Amino acid sequence: MEKLSLFSKYVLLAICAAGLFGAVHDQISYSVSSEYYSKFKFHQFNLLNAAVPERIRAAEVGILASWWMGIPLGVLTGAAGFIHRSAAQMRSALLLSLPVVVGFVLLVALGGLAYGAIQTTHFDLGGHPRWFLPAGLEDPRAFLCVAYMHNAAYLGGALAIPVAWVFHFLLKCRAS
Repeated sequence: MEKLSLFSKYVLLAICAAGLFGAVHDQISYSVSSEYYSKFKFHQFNLLNAAVPERIRAAEVGILASWWMGIPLGVLTGAAGFIHRSAAQMRSALLLSLPVVVGFVLLVALGGLAYGAIQTTHFDLGGHPRWFLPAGLEDPRAFLCVAYMHNAAYLGGALAIPVAWVFHFLLKCRAS
């Protein structure tokens, strides 16, 4: 019963961590392309109140776009915690695994940003027909780099699940 309680708390913690990750992630991506927000994300999330600073609205976009990823991440990475013998070991492993998951997703997102920079080195608008590019962009390359970063973050979230499972397995082996 104690393990189930820990699991439930971990899922809630993962939801909070995902929202916080989104806010920080979007501060980084806003620094690369504010147009990604002013010409796309603010409209998509209906955050058009110009009285609210853009950085605050970018953080809000990040929270709204990512909090829900904490549910599958929390459930699927938290389930790995049940392999530990005791509730104390499970608690410790879950608390250690959360920064591993968040750090991994951040690395993949930054890798996506770098990949986007490489892919758009010789930028040609015609070479990116599948990407949504709003009219009037001053820096379409930066816009696309941020799009790569955002897509990579979701990919990183999916890949973080097996990473967390391996992490839990290694912790269990070390404890045995």
